[in-house]
Amino acid sequence: MAAASAARHLLAQNEHPGPPLPSVVAALASAAGDLHRYPDFRPQRIEGIIADWQGVPAAQVVVGHGSAGVALDLFHAVVEPGDNVVHSAPCFDAYPLFCEIARAEARAVPLGPDARHDLAAMAERLDERTRIVVLCNPHNPTGTVYSWAELTDFFRLVPATALILLDEAYVDFARDWAAPSVPDRIAEWPNLVVLRTLSKSHGIAALRIGYALAEESVAQRVRDHQVPYAVNRLQEAGLLAAVSARDEVDRRIAEIAAERERLRAELLGLGWTVAPSLTNFLWVVAPGDQLPLRAELERRGVAVRYYPGQGVRIAVGEKDANDAVIEGFTATAPAAP
Repeated sequence: MAAASAARHLLAQNEHPGPPLPSVVAALASAAGDLHRYPDFRPQRIEGIIADWQGVPAAQVVVGHGSAGVALDLFHAVVEPGDNVVHSAPCFDAYPLFCEIARAEARAVPLGPDARHDLAAMAERLDERTRIVVLCNPHNPTGTVYSWAELTDFFRLVPATALILLDEAYVDFARDWAAPSVPDRIAEWPNLVVLRTLSKSHGIAALRIGYALAEESVAQRVRDHQVPYAVNRLQEAGLLAAVSARDEVDRRIAEIAAERERLRAELLGLGWTVAPSLTNFLWVVAPGDQLPLRAELERRGVAVRYYPGQGVRIAVGEKDANDAVIEGFTATAPAAP
């Protein structure tokens, strides 16, 4: 079996399949001349860029080292040993880890049969010691979504003493998903924290730019637990270039979405069960022995993410990478009933 490290098609980490935009590369090259200077003590300029972009006051913006870094800062700010955090299982790998770091009880709730959060079961796990409820929407690793109405029905069940961490790392791919503006959301739900990143949609994962949007007192509470000088000049330059390239970003997102739907249709046609996705990845249900599939994919140089006993997550790559995925799944397609 070929080693995963030799993979040509890296589809395991939900990365953007294309290289950085030329405007981003040029901005980074220009900013590199100031690497001998410290960045701002607090990232006020980058907070301002995001505030203008998202249409919120800068006081409602928290910037950090990727969305995971901002989430960890939130855990440090609000979670004490003995508190609990409610999240789905599976979910983004960082959340169980952050529970360990904060010495909090991780209340992991299995997904429902539709590969979405089991909101009713999650509500049953809430109590007076719940400090954070994590909802990834679109969900990682399944790509599924809840409507805003479904989410707010659940929000009403969450105690005011708990924060709702709505992880929208993939929301830029969910072009048909409708919700109120972020300022309106925060005004209605002061315990809501909206978490986002530019890693996937804007193709700058290595720059580690993440941010949260929250009510001012919540945002300040998180900032009080952040390390100074944490956001550097390269991140600032890359962010400004990325958010200024809206047309190019939108075009590339549309191309990824088209490839996602092509890939899903091919896998469905082979007899695999594939959840509908509004992200840059697909979730294929594979509860049985995954070793034959893994062997076929690795033989073709494809690296994907395996969840033993549950499924396989496949980032959408360029056409040749997706074709290699289709070949591997064809070789191990389920037997016709």
